Amino acid sequence: MPPSLGAGNPQRRATGEASHWRPLPWKAFGATLLLALVATTLAGQALAPKARSIPELKAFFQQNCIRCHGLDGSARGPEGQKLGGLDFTKAAQDFRLLEGPGSEREIRKMAKTIRKGILFGRIMPAWKDLLSQDEAGLMVRQVLLYAERGKPIEP
Repeated sequence: MPPSLGAGNPQRRATGEASHWRPLPWKAFGATLLLALVATTLAGQALAPKARSIPELKAFFQQNCIRCHGLDGSARGPEGQKLGGLDFTKAAQDFRLLEGPGSEREIRKMAKTIRKGILFGRIMPAWKDLLSQDEAGLMVRQVLLYAERGKPIEP
């Protein structure tokens, strides 16, 4: 009999059979739990998408938003006028006058609109599947609020 399974080993069965032993249940549970936690953590890290940078968000705007909001964010294109797209160049000027909690509330409101869309996606599509809440907020803060009439938003 190996020394680890000797008579003084607490893992031996009460029957006295030295060859038939089993680990204590809490050890097996602890090992399984530890394995599950490690696997979940690693899977979460592997699946968590990397946040987009400002140039990537500008490229997203170019791909998805210019139809209604125009190259410069002024909504002066034919679709923007027809659908009533928001003029970000005017909104950016107005926003610069806001201070304090009002400005943060407006940023959150715009980010929410980007993610949820307008009128169930019929007027403006929802981008919640493509932009995280943080990315939508960053797009508002660093892309849309710096829009200038006549200056295209480029990556």
